[in-house]
Order: sequence, then structure tokens, then C-alpha cells
Amino acid sequence: MKTNEVLKLSQFTEKKEEDKEWFSPGFYTSQGGYKMSLRVISNGNGEGKGTHVSCYIHLMAGEYDDALEWPFQGVVTIELLNQLEDRNHWKHFIPIDESIEDEVKQRVKEGRSTSGRGPPKLISHKELKYKPATNCQYLKDDSLYFRVSVKVTSKTKPWLVGASRII
Repeated sequence: MKTNEVLKLSQFTEKKEEDKEWFSPGFYTSQGGYKMSLRVISNGNGEGKGTHVSCYIHLMAGEYDDALEWPFQGVVTIELLNQLEDRNHWKHFIPIDESIEDEVKQRVKEGRSTSGRGPPKLISHKELKYKPATNCQYLKDDSLYFRVSVKVTSKTKPWLVGASRII
């Protein structure tokens, strides 16, 4: 099952100027699935510092973790949404598989993983502005909208699948 979580980052300019990072509220990949959070660094980091928006997905401790297979494996899609119409969204795919370092995909016992996975150069600051030729604008009213989709390839433990509620 695939999830689509739409997240709004407000006060982009302030976060960019003050070099602040933003974490989304936690969300689940599906009912009974993995818990994640999106981290956005408005002024970029690493090779994107000062010129790009950076985005990373982080695993979180979730209430269904005992019923899930670890390490997590799947593909996370981050889309920066065009706020003028439903096309020309900026899309980036993040495969998380056996080739990825363990701290990104292992079970988190408490809170959020300190290691995330994603592009340090998701989009340049110049690309955020209105472009009349494509009727595209990512930054509007000092806000960005992200859609996170997750296609999980790791599985639940079949004998625990019914345990989607904690009593």
C-alpha cells in the first residue's frame, strides 16, 4: 500500500534567513505501517547550502514497529507541489534498500532517527519563483507544500498482521 501525505511548510523566508530546519509531524506509511517525518532545510545544507532547499526522510518510533520487518525497505517520493495547478510538481525518488547505511533504515527505539535520507539539492531557490511559461509557482504566500508518497517493499510479520491496534 502507498501513502500520500501532504505537508505544509510555512514562514519559508524566516526559516531560510535564520538557517532553521523544519520537521513535519510524524505520519504512517499505511495503517499499521512505518512512522516517518520529513525534514526540510530551507537554506540547504551540504552541497546545497545557501542555494537550494534540502529534504530528508527520517524514520520514527511508531506504535506498530513490533509487527514490522526491519530494516525498512522501500521507495520514498518527495514532491514539491506547484501551488497554481496540479501539474509540474518537482519530484525526487529516494530508494531505501540494502545498499543504504543502517542508521537510516533501522528501527528507532525512541523519537526520530538522527540520520535521514534525501537530496541536499532538492530544488534551487531560483526555481521556487513564479514561471509564467509553465504556470508554475512552488513558493506562494511564503509557504511550500510537499507530498510524500511511500511504497514499502519490506513486509509485516504475517503472524502479527492483525495487531494494528494497541490495547
